[in-house]
Amino acid sequence: MMAATAVLALTACNRAQVQTEEAYAGPLRARPDRIMVAYFAISPEQVRLDQGIGARIVRTAEDQPFTAVAMQTAQATQLALADRLVDDLRKYGLPAEHAVTAEAPGTSLLVRGQIVAIDQGNRTRRILIGLGAGKSSVSADMQLYYQAPGLPPRFMTAYQAQADSGRMPGAAETMGGGAVAGSLASSTVVSGAMHATSETRRASDPREASRLADGLAREIGEFAVSMGWIPPAALQR
Repeated sequence: MMAATAVLALTACNRAQVQTEEAYAGPLRARPDRIMVAYFAISPEQVRLDQGIGARIVRTAEDQPFTAVAMQTAQATQLALADRLVDDLRKYGLPAEHAVTAEAPGTSLLVRGQIVAIDQGNRTRRILIGLGAGKSSVSADMQLYYQAPGLPPRFMTAYQAQADSGRMPGAAETMGGGAVAGSLASSTVVSGAMHATSETRRASDPREASRLADGLAREIGEFAVSMGWIPPAALQR
C-alpha cells in the first residue's frame, strides 16, 4: 500500500515545465468570441521511439516501418494535446474549440504550436530502474494570436514547454524498500501492477501530451485573466 501511495504521489507532482518565450506588452483586448486550438505541427523525424528491449523486439517481429510507427506516435500526441487543451480551457470558462479552416465571424484567439520532440525513452529502464532512468518526454512551442474581423492575426505571446514521465520508482527501488520492511513479495506485486497499468495506458493515452496540455492551458488561462476575460477564481476549477 505504501509503495502504491508513493508512486501516485510522484506521478501527481510531475507537472509540465513551461516558460514564456515572448511576453505580451500591448493594450487589453476584448474577450474573443472563441479560442481556436489548432493541431500542433510535427513530422516523424522528430519522434524517437521506445528504445527498450521489448519494444525493439515487437517492431522487428511485426516488421513495422520506422516512419509508419513514428507517424502513428506523432498523430496520437497531436490528438491528445489538442483535445486536452480544449477540455482544460473550457473548464476555465473559455470558449475553446478545435480550429477549422474556414474563417469564423467575430474575434478569435488562435492557439498554434509545434511539437519539437517526442522521446519515448526506454520502457525497460523505467520499469526496472525508475527514478528518471529511461524517461519519456514531449516538448513543444506554442504561440497565441488575436484575430479581429477583416484583419490578419496579431501575435500576442509565445511559450516553450516540456513534460516527461518523471521519477517513478522502478522495480529495483521498490523491491529494496519491501525487503527492508520485511514485505518483499507484496511490495513487488504492488510495484509491478502500478508499472504495468502505467505503461499499458501509455500506448493509447500519451500521458506526457496530457501533462503538457495542462501546463500550456494554465498559461493561456493566466493570459486570459490578465486580459480580464475570466476571473482568477476560474483557474481553480
